[in-house]
Amino acid sequence: MLVTVNHRLGPFGYIAHPLLTEESGYNGSGNYGQMDLVMALEWVRDNIAGFGGDPNNVTLFGQSGGGGKTYSLMNSPQATGLFHKAIVMSGFAPLDTISGPEVSLAESEAIGMALFERTGVTTLEEARALPWTAFAQADLINSIPRQTYRPNADNYYQPDTYYRNALDGMPSDVPLMAGVTSGDYDTLRAFLPIWLAQRSDTYQSEQFIYKFSRVPDGWADMGLRSCHGCELPYLFNHPAGMVQNYQLGLVLTPEGQRPVIGDLNGNGVSGSQGDAQDVFLSMEYGADDDQIADLTMTMWTNFAKTGNPSIEGFDWPVFTRENDTFVEIGPDAQSSVKTGLEAAMQ
Repeated sequence: MLVTVNHRLGPFGYIAHPLLTEESGYNGSGNYGQMDLVMALEWVRDNIAGFGGDPNNVTLFGQSGGGGKTYSLMNSPQATGLFHKAIVMSGFAPLDTISGPEVSLAESEAIGMALFERTGVTTLEEARALPWTAFAQADLINSIPRQTYRPNADNYYQPDTYYRNALDGMPSDVPLMAGVTSGDYDTLRAFLPIWLAQRSDTYQSEQFIYKFSRVPDGWADMGLRSCHGCELPYLFNHPAGMVQNYQLGLVLTPEGQRPVIGDLNGNGVSGSQGDAQDVFLSMEYGADDDQIADLTMTMWTNFAKTGNPSIEGFDWPVFTRENDTFVEIGPDAQSSVKTGLEAAMQ
């Protein structure tokens, strides 16, 4: 059973500000979007049995920003016991080994103060009187990246930093799957082995690491690698999702350019101009892709059921810093056990 939820994003989900901290009662602010997710997990605990689900066997997973939010929930005592396994897909950053919680909160409050300046308000009353579009427009016209807003150590939802939790014990130390795609953003590929090195010595539960390398044959012939988010169409058996990834600008050449796709169906509009059928035809999605979709769905489902993604005839070994072992899914229709994660992320 799959449950998806909505939650607050951007400044509405993550704004911190000294005035909000002052009124909070816990000397912190921000993380409201994450608290939405905690409430969603509480709803699952209280209601999922009525839909045939098991509240004692919940797997939390997300990709990109969703992967980061999954890891954030692993760091929150408020979410402890509400989920029992986690999957973090392309959602990594090196842990800050120096700064304490007070620095994390102060940095987020500074972002909130800058937002107040952009919208021309100085009090919470003035800010709350504005329509939500005023904040979105202020960020848009000032080219504020959406990644500016993120969780912080707020003395409530997340009392301590990720790194201190890694040393002292994660609030949710649960079986974990984590990985990236072969053509993922350079930073995410480089961050994965660093992230694992910083936390694996003290992590108690089993960890299973992957590199997803399958690319449809037509795109492989164009020199493309599996893009950021390109494991998701296989995970959900939704080939049209690859077209959407192209249209979203996620499918890039090794040089970082959007690949050129011509007018393959002869209707006078090329794939590069927005013809979705041309993009789909360019992939040459076939039997090997169907096999990888079945393989991926089975591995992810087995992990959700049991905490181990191994399947019949293929044992997925647990990652340790000593064995440096991961599973590569693709580039053909199979998966294979590999060692040397840092080299594989180049």
